[in-house]
Amino acid sequence: MKIKFSVYLALLGQSSAWSYTPSSKYAANIKINAHQTYQTMIGGGCSGAFGVACQQFGSSGLSPDNQQRVTQILFDENIGGLSIVRNDIGSSPGTTILPTCPATPQGKFNYVWDGSDNCQFNLTKTALKYNPELYVYADAWSAPGCMKTVGTENLGGQICGVRGTNCDHDWRQAYADYLVQYVRFYKEEGIDISLLGAWNEPDFNPFTYESMLSDGYQAKDFLEVLYPTLKKAFPKVDVSCCDATGARQERNILYELQQAGGEKYFDIATWHNYQSNPERPFNSGGKPNIQTEWADGTGPWNSTWDYSGQLADTSGYTHWWCVQDTTGDNALIRLRGNNYEVSSRLWAFAQYFRFARPGSVRVDATSDVENVYVTAYVNKNGTVAIPVINAAHFPYDLTINLEGIKKRKLSEYLTDNTHNVTLQSRYKISGSSLKVTVEPRAMKTFWLE
Repeated sequence: MKIKFSVYLALLGQSSAWSYTPSSKYAANIKINAHQTYQTMIGGGCSGAFGVACQQFGSSGLSPDNQQRVTQILFDENIGGLSIVRNDIGSSPGTTILPTCPATPQGKFNYVWDGSDNCQFNLTKTALKYNPELYVYADAWSAPGCMKTVGTENLGGQICGVRGTNCDHDWRQAYADYLVQYVRFYKEEGIDISLLGAWNEPDFNPFTYESMLSDGYQAKDFLEVLYPTLKKAFPKVDVSCCDATGARQERNILYELQQAGGEKYFDIATWHNYQSNPERPFNSGGKPNIQTEWADGTGPWNSTWDYSGQLADTSGYTHWWCVQDTTGDNALIRLRGNNYEVSSRLWAFAQYFRFARPGSVRVDATSDVENVYVTAYVNKNGTVAIPVINAAHFPYDLTINLEGIKKRKLSEYLTDNTHNVTLQSRYKISGSSLKVTVEPRAMKTFWLE
């Protein structure tokens, strides 16, 4: 399956202090062809890693009622519409399921499940309450230090046993078993892990927190152990590779992995949106890809609409933290004691993920003007979502031509500086084209039933 570029523009920031009055109307032509299909969607999501999930569940003063409410805002299909939770498989003291590491891989492994997983279990369980189709991505930032070249979960290093390492023991099977045990603990609690990952940003060594380095050749050396181990225990759980810091960096890892003969040892390519954006389709051998971490994080908390965005050729887009007590800009919802504030970035996500539900298929959608962006999705139940972004400072009148779509009811949902996925109109339609308008610096989703 060939995957083409789609647009996800997560907008937030300050609105303009000036107004723009064009001298004439602006028009754009959009074409939707439901016969040309691309990737299957998994959805949007966020994470509670590094203990931030604990803030969502009371450690910063949020009441039980509001703990439920903010989780509902994020994951309810009729509100935020998110469907992915990304959990950190911790390797630090107090977070790891292996508090004491044996001296050799042949030693006894005493795994411990504390029922909390640094509050991520509660996040996952509560999110499932509001979205029973939740996609759970369990991802390790590092192997336990005893299994690595540097002897600690921090400071980078590699898993002992891959090429380029010179350890006394090969710890690859032990690390694979460790990751699978995490999946098993969740399964015993009645929760299915959807995707399992062994690295976070393997091209980056932050020194101060959990990390483990790998190039594509070394990734092959470990994945050839992890993949059969996981599939034997949990055949339906997918394996990821490899959460690089950017799209270009991920592409390099995948290229080396393929050169080493390891393409068959992963199911989904995973990447972050920090270092570089996708500039062309991924070299993933036709397998899906998911953007698994991004946040602005460069300035103070900013809850308002209309600031920046990214292009993403992907089946899913995952923000960094879900909910955080913060003055920075890393979360979708900010806490202050028992109060919370929702960033408009979440409403940008919802313009997609409330309507392009998990399992929907992206279909061909094109615009004839540069600053009107469009994508289109056909859901499993046959409904159609057409999110449109108007990046201009004036309204656009749109003609949307529909090929292969025979729906007769249209609903329009708007997000801008004063609307948050607000229903604007609902009416019957006929024929194969729509005449509609998108407000300036706004996003509108056209929902066809």
